[in-house]
Amino acid sequence: MTDQNPSNPSTPATQPAAGLDTVTVACVHIDAAANQLEAAAHGDVFSTLLSLAGQLALIGGGIDPTIRAAPDPNDHLGPLAHVDRALVLLDSAPVSEGPADLLVWTLYLSDLRAALLAAGADQP
Repeated sequence: MTDQNPSNPSTPATQPAAGLDTVTVACVHIDAAANQLEAAAHGDVFSTLLSLAGQLALIGGGIDPTIRAAPDPNDHLGPLAHVDRALVLLDSAPVSEGPADLLVWTLYLSDLRAALLAAGADQP
């Protein structure tokens, strides 16, 4: 997920592209953050970052298990920035757009943000 919408470079990624709802874009941000944390763990199964990546994957899967972020070498956002954008999107999503328990997953994501800060995951 890049910082800009490729079809309109002046449009930030937090504004959904045509045909994508805000929950879908939020899930892409959550998955991108999980992928970055998993890569940063370098295969260390005891890494705090890997644990956080797993929790992010759980939250993303709870919202919509079919959405995955495509790897983007030009992604300049860090995991925390992806989570922040996902939170903004989920907070602005209409109730009818997501699953019935969307608020619960959003609260879990908000709680996990503090753990990301504590683990120093605010760098790209």
